[in-house]
Amino acid sequence: MHNESPHRSATLRHITSPLDAKLAIMKIFIKSFLILCSGIFIITVLVTFTRNETDTKKETSLPSETTKVESIEEKERSNSQLHPMSIEALRRREYLGGSFTIEQELSNGTNYRQFVASYKSEGLKIYGLLTVPLSPRPENGYPAIVFVHGHIPPKQYSTTGSYPTYQTTLARSGMITFKPDLRGHGRSEGEAVSAHYSEKYVVDTLYAIAYLKNYRDVDPEKLGYWGHSNGGEIGLRTAVISKDIKAYVFWAGVVGSFEDMLETYNDKIPFLRNIDDNPLVEEYGFPSNNQEFWKKLDPYSYLNDISAPLQLHHGTNDSSVPIELSVQLKKALESAGKKVEYFEYTGDDHNIGSQSGTAWQRSIQFFKKNL
Repeated sequence: MHNESPHRSATLRHITSPLDAKLAIMKIFIKSFLILCSGIFIITVLVTFTRNETDTKKETSLPSETTKVESIEEKERSNSQLHPMSIEALRRREYLGGSFTIEQELSNGTNYRQFVASYKSEGLKIYGLLTVPLSPRPENGYPAIVFVHGHIPPKQYSTTGSYPTYQTTLARSGMITFKPDLRGHGRSEGEAVSAHYSEKYVVDTLYAIAYLKNYRDVDPEKLGYWGHSNGGEIGLRTAVISKDIKAYVFWAGVVGSFEDMLETYNDKIPFLRNIDDNPLVEEYGFPSNNQEFWKKLDPYSYLNDISAPLQLHHGTNDSSVPIELSVQLKKALESAGKKVEYFEYTGDDHNIGSQSGTAWQRSIQFFKKNL
């Protein structure tokens, strides 16, 4: 019985000699070999094509190192094109905090300790007055207030002699306060600048916030801001940049839009008169003539980004900062759907001197409610 396949039997049936048999077997072998090689070639081509397609997709989805470098350079170029006073430029900066350096321990006050402390802002050593309550420390730390002073001629400014009763009022209410001596004031390094034409005081304030958050007795989730006069202007810019502050209080704040301050109410603001020769105005013109530029600097363009409530105080007889600026801010905040409280003090001056008790009571209640 034969096990040959029909095909093989048919092939060998025509073979007449051993040589013919060998040739036939070689032909079958060569034919099979060629078929095998063709198959391997086709598979290799298909695998190579698939791999190339995959690599192409990867190259499309993943940026090369060159692309990454170009992207970084593009971002740096974009940042360098922003004016340093612009809100966007200030938002893109990092404000790394550290630990205050205690320069001097002062005599205790009524229910508080006080220290002269320092920190770094753009490499400059900035001094300030730190007050810490003597009342029992809450489990997570005390609420803390960044206290930003108004305009005082730098040579007349004093760490301990400017706003002393204001800070102690807050300290006796169970809140830590830190009043930075903005650059160029007191012993702080750097040159004093105009709060209206420079970002430097805002930068000093943002660094102060970063350091205050790190202070061992502070609850970093309960930070407030109190500002007087120029401290209000600095505070409004801070409010559209920082999310760390949970409540803002401005007394007689220079809080109008740039157009209001430089044009509408300019003649009512003594320290802004004769601004035509200011370098910023010389280069970019007035806000009404160059809205595209000034809107990038103006916090009024970013009020929708404010997340903390604000409280505004102003005396009707303020001869340094027109009350209309606070009124305008109140209306703008209300239009933006923001939380704002507003108080007028009939006949009172720039310091709300005759009704300061009422103003402080309202300010402290506001902080305690929101911190």
